[in-house]
Amino acid sequence: MSAGTTRSDHLSLSQQAAPSRFTALLWGLLGLCIWSGSFVLTRFGVKSNLTAYDIIALRFSTGGLLLLPVLFKTGLGLDRLGRSGFILLVCGAGAPYALLTAIGLRFAPASQAAALTPGLMTVLVALFGIFLLKEMLPKRGWFGIALILTGAFAVASQSFESGQSYGHLAFLTAAILWAAFVIAVRRSGISALHATAIAAVISAIFYMPLYLVFFDKNITTAPLNDILTQAIYQGIFTTIIGLVAFNRAVAGLGAAAGSALSSLIPVVTMILGIIFLQEMPSLTELIATLLIISGVLCLTLIRKPR
Repeated sequence: MSAGTTRSDHLSLSQQAAPSRFTALLWGLLGLCIWSGSFVLTRFGVKSNLTAYDIIALRFSTGGLLLLPVLFKTGLGLDRLGRSGFILLVCGAGAPYALLTAIGLRFAPASQAAALTPGLMTVLVALFGIFLLKEMLPKRGWFGIALILTGAFAVASQSFESGQSYGHLAFLTAAILWAAFVIAVRRSGISALHATAIAAVISAIFYMPLYLVFFDKNITTAPLNDILTQAIYQGIFTTIIGLVAFNRAVAGLGAAAGSALSSLIPVVTMILGIIFLQEMPSLTELIATLLIISGVLCLTLIRKPR
């Protein structure tokens, strides 16, 4: 999932032949379904045969291997990112972010993860942009922030009774990491694919030894079908195809409309959660999700492509 695109993304996209609006919409819907499905599949995995550590290992070992040629071609980007930007990129789009999301899904439903994480990401990116990049936010943007925070508080208010607060805390921390990643990429101007390659390959290099030596794992006893499903979906679809689909949607629809598609992630995830996980949202969750979606739309639709 992406909370925003970088300046170089827009430049590189404008240099390509933009797809038709219908084709771009199909690309956007593909990316939307992929990222929504990632929440559901991760939730299913951590509730069944695999640990959160297993899923992250499968995701980045697969994605890192496939994106290794990209990193060889483009390099680590330290000259543009700097040391701090490089660390924020790897933490915000790599194993730390993904691990926090997976751990959170052990405690809270996929629908709550899909509502809280993208919503809070959008708020944090906007706030970081104001204070760090000196970006102005109009009144409608502040109204969007208020809607998202109201919805997030409504979701969190249920956690004290249901024991989901650990999951919500993990989602909040993951959103902070992702927002820091977006700001680092914006300031550096590197492309989305380059950033993804850095995060995936470096995560695999550092995470896999820790996973093999220290972390709990069920991968040796889990069914092969579960292992292959997580490896293919998380490593290929979530990490690579979802990114390509989002960028093609932005190329044909424009940055604001393309980014606004991410506001539909909670809805699609909620529907998939009902179908595949039998997780029925409460009335409070439904209202909170609508508030968060409205807030994300307020924040994304006010931004014009550069």
